[in-house]
Amino acid sequence: MLLRFTTMFLMISSLSLHAQQKLRLVNITNGTPVEGAVITHIESAAVTISDHNGFVSLEGILPTQIIIRHVGFESATFWLTQSDEIIEIKLSPAEQWLDEVVVTGQFSVQSAKQSVYKVKTIGEQRIQAQAANTLQDVLSNELNIRFSRDNATGVAGMNLQGISGQNVKVLIDGVPMVGRSGVANEIDLNQINVNSIERIEIVEGPMAVNYGADALAGVINIITKKGGSEQLSLNVNIQEETVGDEYSLFEDGNHNVGVNLGYQINKHWYVQAETRLNRFGGWTGDGEGRDKSWYPKTQHFNTGLLRYSNDQLDIYYRLDHLDETIENLGSVNDNNPLRDPFAVDEEYLATRWMHQLQADIALGKGQWSNALSYTDYSRNTHQFTRNMVTEDIKTNVPDEQDTIGYTSLFLRSTLVHADLLSMGNWTANSQLGIEVIREVAVGTTLSDGDKTIWNNAFFAALELQNGKLSVRPGVRFTQNSVFSAEPTASVNMKYDVSPGTQLRLGYGRGFRAPSVRELYHEFIDANHNILGSQDLLPEYSHNLNADVTVQLVKLNSTFSLAGFFNHIDNRITFFIPEQANQPTTYTNLNLFKTTGTSATWSYESGGFTANTGFSYIGIYQQLSTEQTIDVPTYVFTPEVNANLQYLWSLPGINISIFYKHTGRAQNYQLISDDEGNSAPELRGIDPFNFLDLTLSKEWANGIGLGIGARNLLDVTSVNNNISGGGAHSGGGGNTPIAYGRSYFARVTYQFVKR
Repeated sequence: MLLRFTTMFLMISSLSLHAQQKLRLVNITNGTPVEGAVITHIESAAVTISDHNGFVSLEGILPTQIIIRHVGFESATFWLTQSDEIIEIKLSPAEQWLDEVVVTGQFSVQSAKQSVYKVKTIGEQRIQAQAANTLQDVLSNELNIRFSRDNATGVAGMNLQGISGQNVKVLIDGVPMVGRSGVANEIDLNQINVNSIERIEIVEGPMAVNYGADALAGVINIITKKGGSEQLSLNVNIQEETVGDEYSLFEDGNHNVGVNLGYQINKHWYVQAETRLNRFGGWTGDGEGRDKSWYPKTQHFNTGLLRYSNDQLDIYYRLDHLDETIENLGSVNDNNPLRDPFAVDEEYLATRWMHQLQADIALGKGQWSNALSYTDYSRNTHQFTRNMVTEDIKTNVPDEQDTIGYTSLFLRSTLVHADLLSMGNWTANSQLGIEVIREVAVGTTLSDGDKTIWNNAFFAALELQNGKLSVRPGVRFTQNSVFSAEPTASVNMKYDVSPGTQLRLGYGRGFRAPSVRELYHEFIDANHNILGSQDLLPEYSHNLNADVTVQLVKLNSTFSLAGFFNHIDNRITFFIPEQANQPTTYTNLNLFKTTGTSATWSYESGGFTANTGFSYIGIYQQLSTEQTIDVPTYVFTPEVNANLQYLWSLPGINISIFYKHTGRAQNYQLISDDEGNSAPELRGIDPFNFLDLTLSKEWANGIGLGIGARNLLDVTSVNNNISGGGAHSGGGGNTPIAYGRSYFARVTYQFVKR
């Protein structure tokens, strides 16, 4: 008996030596595969590494104990037994607090924790969790950012810290964007391909020293995808969505198709190509027939990238192309029985070609960074008559066709020197830079022909460090061909109160140059009488900001409290005269101030992540240039947001919830009574709430599926009594906010070869 038992044990042991077990390692927070994990057999010390899909095959004596280690995840010990099925092991990300890598406003790439600026980062995973169609979808959920919509042009306007979007510098990889108002003036964020975004970095407050004019309220820097360690990558994204309750396969609704292909030719050369179609069928809403409350829009995005890198040089050329058509469908005229029914339609056609050549060169302890960009942007109005029987179209008279175009040449060169000097416990890094922008504007809506503006600048900054304390003073000198610009300066400080607590203080002098549109705009027809003003002065601001961030390791939480104050001189705004036959123009107001505070809290444990926040922003302004009429007090607007994500581990489903409450937006307006006397009157737009829900799952073969609903609370418009025509006008009515509750489904496919 003993001999038989011993023989059987040896046979089983012999078989166990050749037993094989397959594992799959995944991230517990989002279900994505974990590549490069090191699996060590405790008994034999044999080592195996997981592949790009998270799979690993183990051979040896089973049962046994293994240790799993990965630089980005907590180490795990697992008792492994024989199973005919693939065993899935969930790994928890290592707690790496505030370690997001940022570049905006930095001398070189560094962690957000070390930055003297408070940099807010939105990563690709968050963008995918929202199933965002546009950049507005992403940013609408952020505190201190509010959007307005012009249904006639399809433009999404925004404000930051209570300041209009003309004061927000929008960058693509650090290069200013060009839109329908010129360089960085009221850029339409919906004209950016959201599929090409790797992450978004937001710095609130003036960044004039770093980025020049128009960075008075802050900077939004779009960091694009430029490849990774994969030899070959293919990403396909298909998304279908209703627009309210309107949907059809090819016309009504939202239709998105995108393809991205990247190839690592060798260890130095990388090439990438991307294309995307975004078709928005418009929204009828309360309209009837062909008339749409929200105009249909078709966008084609195309991108090409060629990159070369080695130990000393990283250089790439990137081309971004946009082709956009917005359709304004007129009502059908069928009153003449002797003529076919017809309609007068308009198309707003926008095209942008953006070329970038960027190079970073390592120079010992320093780095020389260069960016050269050329952008050609045009927007045309095409008005035509459509025969509703034959579908023939006939272009209307040339006077009804408006054009505007901008070309921009941008050059930026910076030299960073690390450890420039050392005095006792103090060390210093330096940055010197030059910037040149040449903007040419052409079109039928400009007075006195084509316009050219040059803007040249020199800027310098030091970053002084002494253990826990970092101080960065900086200054920019600007020469402009149209206006006289004062030097702008800033000083920012960061102090590490403890390893988990950072305190930041900052002062910045900001400015915004009058745009070509504000200087030379001339739009006169049956419905408009708007003239630019060449007497405008640049806007200047003083900004004070402070924040404290506390890392609560034992509670898996991070808490942040921030505050700011802006004082803006010469704020540019519309001047609407008393007489109806006089043109509306632009003017400078002497006084405009904003102030506010915000608090945010984040929590992460296992498969659950929560990010919540509250902000309270107030505005104080002068109302008239002819008489000093100020508002009685600050007017405040509250905001609350919450982003919640949970991985339901058993089915491997990610559940994402995005909520934002926007409080009543109020401001004082100068209102005239029947006797012609004017006085400030408080008016506003009612509060509203947005709530989105997304469910998504990814499989090992690269296929992903997502379904969800936007605007679950079915918001379309809110009441307002703010004057639509400016001062001395009663105005009021409804403000369009969204097109109601909509539902979407998304299918993705990702193939990676390393």
